[in-house]
Amino acid sequence: MKKTPSEGGGTFRLGDRYPWLNDGRAPQFGIAVLSWLLIIAIFTVTLFSHRVDLAAGDLAPRTIVAPYGVVDWAQTAKARQQAMSSVSDAYSTNPHVLQQQKTKAANDFAYISALSQDTAAPLQQRGSALQSAIPIGLPNSVWETVLTLTPAELSQLQQDTLVTLSSVMAGNGVRNNTLGLDEARGFAAKLVAQETSDSALKLFLTSYTQSLIVPNTFLNQQETQAHRQAAANRVPVVKILKGEVVVQAGQVVTPADVEVLRQLGLLNQGLDLGPVLGSIIFATALVALIGGYFWFLKRKLLDSWRVVAMTGLITVVGLAAADTLSAVPGLSYLVVPTAAIMITALVDSGLGLVIAGILALAVAVLTGADLNVALVSFFGGIAGVFGTSRLSQRYDILRAGLLVGLVNLLALLGLDVMETAGLLQAQVWQYLVWALVDGVFASILAMGSIPLLEGPFGVITAMKLIELSNPNQPLLRKLLVEAPGTYHHSIMVGNLAEAGTEAVGGNSLLARVGAYYHDIGKSKRPYFFVDNQFGAENPHDRLAPTLSALIISSHVRDGIELAREYRVPEPILNFIQQHHGTTLIRYFYQKAVDQDNGDGVEESDFRYDGPRPQSKETAIVMLADASEATVRTLKNPTPQAIEQVVRRLIKERLEDGQLDESNLTLKELDVIARTFTRVLTGVFHQRIEYPDRVIKEMERSRGNGNRGGKPPRVVRRMGGDSSSGGPRRSR
Repeated sequence: MKKTPSEGGGTFRLGDRYPWLNDGRAPQFGIAVLSWLLIIAIFTVTLFSHRVDLAAGDLAPRTIVAPYGVVDWAQTAKARQQAMSSVSDAYSTNPHVLQQQKTKAANDFAYISALSQDTAAPLQQRGSALQSAIPIGLPNSVWETVLTLTPAELSQLQQDTLVTLSSVMAGNGVRNNTLGLDEARGFAAKLVAQETSDSALKLFLTSYTQSLIVPNTFLNQQETQAHRQAAANRVPVVKILKGEVVVQAGQVVTPADVEVLRQLGLLNQGLDLGPVLGSIIFATALVALIGGYFWFLKRKLLDSWRVVAMTGLITVVGLAAADTLSAVPGLSYLVVPTAAIMITALVDSGLGLVIAGILALAVAVLTGADLNVALVSFFGGIAGVFGTSRLSQRYDILRAGLLVGLVNLLALLGLDVMETAGLLQAQVWQYLVWALVDGVFASILAMGSIPLLEGPFGVITAMKLIELSNPNQPLLRKLLVEAPGTYHHSIMVGNLAEAGTEAVGGNSLLARVGAYYHDIGKSKRPYFFVDNQFGAENPHDRLAPTLSALIISSHVRDGIELAREYRVPEPILNFIQQHHGTTLIRYFYQKAVDQDNGDGVEESDFRYDGPRPQSKETAIVMLADASEATVRTLKNPTPQAIEQVVRRLIKERLEDGQLDESNLTLKELDVIARTFTRVLTGVFHQRIEYPDRVIKEMERSRGNGNRGGKPPRVVRRMGGDSSSGGPRRSR
């Protein structure tokens, strides 16, 4: 079995693995790869060019401005730490501690009461017992005084103790630290001083109450942390706004500045593949989306390398200009609408929408990931596509620019209102005015740039077609002066082709203008063509059929030469090349056959060079050319006769294979036949032959200028334009 090249049986070719490259789209693939590489380079260079090599303590070599907004996390953390430090510790009081101390006091006073009533033991001995049982450092004499109190006085002393204890330990409580304990005991001493004047009892009550005071309020770590976290959360993040100065030229760079530069991606961190890898991924996604639109929605556009090249060029130049223009205040919204208008005018409105969306995001990334710039640019790009989708003259682009500016203004105003921007601030209105002006600038820039691409890429826009259809164009004036019959024939063919193309959904303007130029070569030898003989002697009567056929077919080659000399765009030149295809010059071929002496006649000598029509528009011009010329020769051009001629000509071209490459369907051919019949019937219908009496009366009325009288009422059918060159026949 024979091995394929990919299996080692021969030299590897890219087309063996990717067969679609063999269908003539290899240049388009190369353009796409080149565009991809350029986009990667633009993003990479842009990202690295903004970086600086700085460390803490260095002097800033230049003033560095934030290209986009970012959170200053270092300053935010500092502010939040300060807020947390300002929050006091949270304490929780344990109510059981006070109750325990009250129980202890009750037990101690019960013991004191029992000893007070035990009169059998000496007073000194009982005082010593209390001194040992309640070791609070009181002398024995104080205890002896307490033991001599009556039960009522002892009960009052107990009550005073409990009141003082509750006053100190209730409420805010006693915190679990030396300061809190000392403060509580001092407060207890003040309360005791207000309750009694007896020095011994005051000493007892003070010492005993202070001994009962213990911490009952403790630090609550969980609650404290919660309060501090809440305080930190209330601190807003510290933002570095777009356009805000990060470091001034000559300023000493702080560690906080270095961190901000790192967050902004402006700090040179040595070998950093992040920007390169990110640029590759982003560029791949961008090119893939554009390629996906071509492949899935407009695959026919891929057949033209010029379309792919223009798309890549506009995209790359737009991205390259985005970073430069972003440094100029107010021009952030210029790039996307300009590119969208140009793509719509030169290629396709659908592609214009795709480019608007992709470039809006790409430009936003290049200019600092500003979402507002992306949204306003995208809205402006869409408006540019809508305003440019139906162009008839260059002024229409200016109207599209006004539409872009208005949409920019409304979109930015809406975003400002949503973000509660101060509408009374001058800077806000400055950006709003720039958004409006950018739309007009975009249209002016697009209008000036489109002609620069039309010529080199052979693309023809509606505006260029309008210019080419102007009778004052040098080539059309040459045709009118040197071959007036052919000129009028071309005008008729243009009207016919326009109607037929519009009926099948083609580019009717292109068909009409192409028809104007299709026979331009006849201006070189006008009198060899019946259009321009006007009853004079036919020079072909004295020529050999072969020479006559050569002269007739040469008008295509002459037309191509003239078109190139006058720099007629390639799409119009296609009509000159293809309007006869490879059809047979039947009259002279038959004449050669009739005069043949036995040597034989080569049919190829009597065929046009071609190529066959490659589009609907050129095929329709071929059919319109033949139909108009043939119907003109009819002696009795009734609607039935006209339709019969038109359908016969279409059938002949179809059977001869002339329409095989035009993408016209049988249904469309039927629509074209009916349209041609309707138009030609309106031009070549029969006129009424007026009696001599009526004609003389009409001439007499014109000569008298009516003199206030009414012209005779004559009912007649209006004929076609006399410039059509068609014969006027009586019924």
